Amino acid sequence: MKKIIEFAPAAAKEDKLEQISSYLEQLKTSLAELTEEYESQNADEEKVTALTEALDALEDAYDAIEEVLLDEVR
Repeated sequence: MKKIIEFAPAAAKEDKLEQISSYLEQLKTSLAELTEEYESQNADEEKVTALTEALDALEDAYDAIEEVLLDEVR
């Protein structure tokens, strides 16, 4: 019996991950700018901390997706 490999579904998943990665990059940039605004206006430290933690979470998500994309390329 011969195996048939379908590349289209894998390509679609990779495309989706690349789109998500791009969106996360945009979100990271926007959130970093907003966090800087809060910091420059001497906002409540708890708010700045919460925004910084959210930015860290976005960076972690971005890194995880990039790792998956690199593994799929191999």
